[in-house]
Amino acid sequence: MMQCLKCKGFMMVERHYTVVNRRIYARCLNCGFWIDLADLLRFFHKVIDSGVKGGKVRESFTL
Repeated sequence: MMQCLKCKGFMMVERHYTVVNRRIYARCLNCGFWIDLADLLRFFHKVIDSGVKGGKVRESFTL
């Protein structure tokens, strides 16, 4: 179960299909806060990749 980062409510995963791309979001059922899970996955991939290479982690993710 995912909890909202703002209100600690329940978040539901949604898929949105458009002509250009497919996105996966998590949206809070209580306050409506949403986050793009693909962007979050890319962020963590960069952090892990830079840690494996031995470099400093200089990635940031803003909400």
